[in-house]
Amino acid sequence: MISDNQIVQFFPQRLRGDWERSGVRFDQIQEIRLRVNQAVRVWSDREHRLPMIYGEREMEEIFRYLCHDSVYAYEEERKQGYIMVEGGHRIGITGELTTVDNGRFLAKYIRYMNIRLAQERKGLAKNMIRYLYHTKEGTPLNTLIISPPGVGKTTLLRDMIRLLSSGSDGYRGCNVGVVDERGEIAGAYRGSAMLDCGERTDVVTGGDKQQGISILVRTFAPRVIAIDEIGRSADAEAILHAGVSGCSILATVHGTSIEDIRHKTEMERILRLGLIDRFIVLFMDAKMDRYFEVYDREGNRLCGRNLLQAPA
Repeated sequence: MISDNQIVQFFPQRLRGDWERSGVRFDQIQEIRLRVNQAVRVWSDREHRLPMIYGEREMEEIFRYLCHDSVYAYEEERKQGYIMVEGGHRIGITGELTTVDNGRFLAKYIRYMNIRLAQERKGLAKNMIRYLYHTKEGTPLNTLIISPPGVGKTTLLRDMIRLLSSGSDGYRGCNVGVVDERGEIAGAYRGSAMLDCGERTDVVTGGDKQQGISILVRTFAPRVIAIDEIGRSADAEAILHAGVSGCSILATVHGTSIEDIRHKTEMERILRLGLIDRFIVLFMDAKMDRYFEVYDREGNRLCGRNLLQAPA
């Protein structure tokens, strides 16, 4: 849960008063959108338009504040279009781009920011954890979370990792390796996990999925390897490597259904080989309530529509 104090810490002292007077429920905020010369918008249970407008000067001031006045220390992250700050929060940045090394780009003038707040929803995966194990052996199954953007797949993935790692519902915990390229799963800041991913979890940040999986398989002997967002054929090949190495896979992919992801090039080989034992499909209704369904490798539904929520 995000406190009032944590929210205002994103902003220089002179800008905090407006936030303190805004009346927004800080503990429910998921995103803060800053656009130059436009009203600030936040997303919690719904979108809220706030009576604050930041010009170019304020946007630059906020950006430098988030970088602790050491912009160059964040140059590598900026080339990927974001920076990570303490607490595991990820801040997307863009504006006027300039070309840097190896054909990559870097935002020269920051005019748009999206502050994505790292959230923990402990117990979110509790109602589905029993579907993630081989019932006879009690070993984790290869599981794929399918979800449209913004429904909560990374938050769910994090809680699954925590439960697999620490143990739950009579199942023993096991070593879990997390490949966290952008630091979103573990809320990594300077390599350290800021969010609870369990007591037997090792996290690789930076690099890419292939590098991370190779490091984990060679030196950490994980029982489960977890990754977020299969988006390239190289990601799929990395998963196949992990599977061949005897690790169970826990991964996510953007999509709306099992049928939807069958048409994705990067998923074709994984599905053709029958690597995935369980599919968790997430979706959101018109009231913004989130639900999940569970399917086996043949696409048979094991668990019908259930509300995706953590215990109160």
